[in-house]
Amino acid sequence: MTNLLIAAYDPCGKTALCAGIGKKLANSGKRIGYIKPIHVKAEGAGDECLDAAFIGQALELGESRELLCPIHIKQEELWRGLSEDAENFSAGVKSACDKAGAGKDILIIESPGALKNDQVSTLAVYTIAEKLDARVILLLCWRTDYREAGILQAAEKLGSRLVGVVLNQVPSSRISMVQAECAAYFKEKGIAVLGVLPESRAMLGVTVGEIAGAVGGEIINFKDKAGELVENVMLGAMSPDSARDYYSRLRNKAVVTRHERADMQLAALETSTKCLVVSGKRPSTSVMVKSEDKKVPVIVVDRDINEIVKGIEQSLAGAGFHQVQKLQAMSVLLDSRFDYKALNAALGLK
Repeated sequence: MTNLLIAAYDPCGKTALCAGIGKKLANSGKRIGYIKPIHVKAEGAGDECLDAAFIGQALELGESRELLCPIHIKQEELWRGLSEDAENFSAGVKSACDKAGAGKDILIIESPGALKNDQVSTLAVYTIAEKLDARVILLLCWRTDYREAGILQAAEKLGSRLVGVVLNQVPSSRISMVQAECAAYFKEKGIAVLGVLPESRAMLGVTVGEIAGAVGGEIINFKDKAGELVENVMLGAMSPDSARDYYSRLRNKAVVTRHERADMQLAALETSTKCLVVSGKRPSTSVMVKSEDKKVPVIVVDRDINEIVKGIEQSLAGAGFHQVQKLQAMSVLLDSRFDYKALNAALGLK
């Protein structure tokens, strides 16, 4: 069995990369395991690890949640385990990973946290890599300068265990330029670039149900579409004459309007709209008829527009990777932008 550790320099889609690579390797006939051995709990949070639970289902692993994510621990407790009781703690992590990888060709290990400005996560990555003799992929975010000294320091520390880096969430308009510059820079440093992935609206989206929950709203029709993915949000503030052209600019969107603006709602329903978010009261009969015809759910919220927008923005900022649609979107990105040939060679796969 080969251990593959996915680590992040800064938060930038680590779980998505684990799932996408795992799905590809599984589809190629490899026996894949997955584990997030350490779940760092926020203050007051429970032991539920949604990332691990979703990947277990998405990859059809059939493993218990306890096996997929065995250690639930606070940040300060993790630091004590890694620094004051390192031998016993790392042995426990290795034992958990060995169980998850039993009978597998590849065990994908998701590291906790991110290395940048986080000494605890940094120590955890180095400890797991060394204790399990794992090959490592380091995920970078386009928002961070890939020439930062900390990235080279991490690469040097990981040494020959580092398979390469992946740069994520690059604006599509800059993908070619960044790919060329990034490849040249890391080649000079002796580091492989496994992928430069463009920003994807689907990867940043939230579901209709998550929007309803974030704004305290009620889905009054098509509740079965609560799992539909919303990629964009638009306000219904244009004049009726220009509304349809305005709404046509973005696809798979949620449109937020006041309840009395039936003209805006009807115009939105003529375009690629995933849901209407209506402030105040239930919309007019004509809007409801049109939403039934287009099969677009309507969310009614007893709040003003500003509060609704703030709630949706917070929901988007905290969007997780827990939807099948996001795994599909990630798989498409990796198929076109990730060097599986180099990964297979590094892992000794045929």
